[in-house]
Amino acid sequence: MATIATITQSVDPFGAEEFELTGPLSVNIRPILESVAGKLTDEEIDQWFVGFARANEGRGFYLELTAEGELVINPMVNLHSGIAEAEGIGGLYIWSRERGGITLSSRTIIRLPDGTRAEPDMSWLSPEQVTELGPVLPRTVTVCPAFVGEIMSETDRMPPLQRKMERYIANGALLGWLIDPYRRRVYVYRPGAEVEMLEDPETISGDPVMEGFVFEVRRRIFALYETAAE
Repeated sequence: MATIATITQSVDPFGAEEFELTGPLSVNIRPILESVAGKLTDEEIDQWFVGFARANEGRGFYLELTAEGELVINPMVNLHSGIAEAEGIGGLYIWSRERGGITLSSRTIIRLPDGTRAEPDMSWLSPEQVTELGPVLPRTVTVCPAFVGEIMSETDRMPPLQRKMERYIANGALLGWLIDPYRRRVYVYRPGAEVEMLEDPETISGDPVMEGFVFEVRRRIFALYETAAE
């Protein structure tokens, strides 16, 4: 059976422990993926990718893989971005405890239908999607969540984030939020609709996909960055 074990070891891709990643770094590994096409199942590639990601934990970055074979090395977020993620996930979790479905952590690896492996900042599986996954949850979530959210960090750039949101919608997400705390904007993505930009909203609503979910984005996220600027 074909393997891609040659790159599953824990390695320092930068050659120096003191190197600080200041933005996402993309490495084309498409030739490797093409060499195992038809020889490894999606589940076996998932197993390799999860192992590769876990082997490099603690090195100041996390990994994603696009459908085009780009291995994206993302720097870990700073304190304020980490708190913002926790605020978003926390609000979503409290709502889903009452309404159903599963709120995923920001380090959950999701395999989209096009082959992308991503780790969105916020995501929610509907009750129907949870049923589809079955009683034993896989190591990699194999459906695109009904809701996906990304929160811009200091090392992010808007165009790649916008492309990521478009990919989520193209792969089946019913609602997406791209939150820019620096400009106090929220971009709302829905299938078959133009992207809606909200300027400094006090709240954002998950209706009708997440009925009754209202997130206080100004107080929960934007206010964090006001403190950081002082």
